Amino acid sequence: MISLEALDFLEYKYSSEQLGYNGPVKHVTGIHETQNEAGEFEIIHRVWGDHFLIDRLNFNEKGNLTAMYQEDSSGDTMVVIQIEYDAQQRISKVAEYEMNIWKKHEPFMGPNWTSRTLQYTYKDQRIHSVLAIGEWQIGPYGDTCQVDYIYDGDLLVEKKVFNIGVYKKTLLNTRRYSYDQKSKALIKMDLSIDTSGHSKGTYIYNYKTNNAVLASKAYSSSLNEEWDKEAIWYYDDKGNQKSYVSGDTLGDYWYCYKSFNYNEFNDVVSEYSNSEYDGRHHLNTKYSYIYDDKNNWTIQNKSIQYYIDFDDVTDRVDNYRTRRKITYYKL
Repeated sequence: MISLEALDFLEYKYSSEQLGYNGPVKHVTGIHETQNEAGEFEIIHRVWGDHFLIDRLNFNEKGNLTAMYQEDSSGDTMVVIQIEYDAQQRISKVAEYEMNIWKKHEPFMGPNWTSRTLQYTYKDQRIHSVLAIGEWQIGPYGDTCQVDYIYDGDLLVEKKVFNIGVYKKTLLNTRRYSYDQKSKALIKMDLSIDTSGHSKGTYIYNYKTNNAVLASKAYSSSLNEEWDKEAIWYYDDKGNQKSYVSGDTLGDYWYCYKSFNYNEFNDVVSEYSNSEYDGRHHLNTKYSYIYDDKNNWTIQNKSIQYYIDFDDVTDRVDNYRTRRKITYYKL
């Protein structure tokens, strides 16, 4: 499945509403569990490299995320994220710290911790630039980069990515946005345009009546070496992703199809996936939930049914559970 670019991770989803919570959330602890052979749920590694099994999120009274911690099954803190805001509650700085997964029981910011930061500046009540320090994969070799936001009136038209050296600021690439002249809805986004004018790929956006609701977006790559040459996402009237398709086995690049169904709270209840180089890997995933009085789920049950034609076990089922303890501010 085609993933987001590194540039997309600079604009944090930091409010409780953006993260899908209802009400004045103060703190969330999420524990991710796997059902073992005895039928009991426990905190264990589910897949290779999955070391982040306990999440802890803190929000301020304005509903903005101030800190997140991720721990492994033994309680070792592996990730620390700290977020600062200005007087207008606009995000001003993000600091991320991560522990080497192979080096456990080390104090915070020891020699096996890495860090990276984002620093935001504003002008005319809008983001003016983001300074990315550390390994954000925006520029080569983890160099310090700056993303400048260019506007035409109220519309964002470009994001320019610069490498910040000791003595100069060098343009690396540009992302360009195009809009419908009447509705001002985004209709095209050109990615990673280099200094010669060549783009990595393009997104095209299609809307339903009056350009009010996004119906689909389509991606096409201009890079010959990419397996994912094209992809289309489809959305329902609430903005939920209904389905996704990419690749073409006849064209010698990766095929993937996904479809989703949701409940009245816009939480996914079923997911079907058909992927693999020749289309033989099928997954049916079912979700069920228990909610609190704010309509935030506190238990998510997840069951994955595997259908793999070339596997000795074609009917394997894996069961997972996430438990969330949510506390709220008293209004």
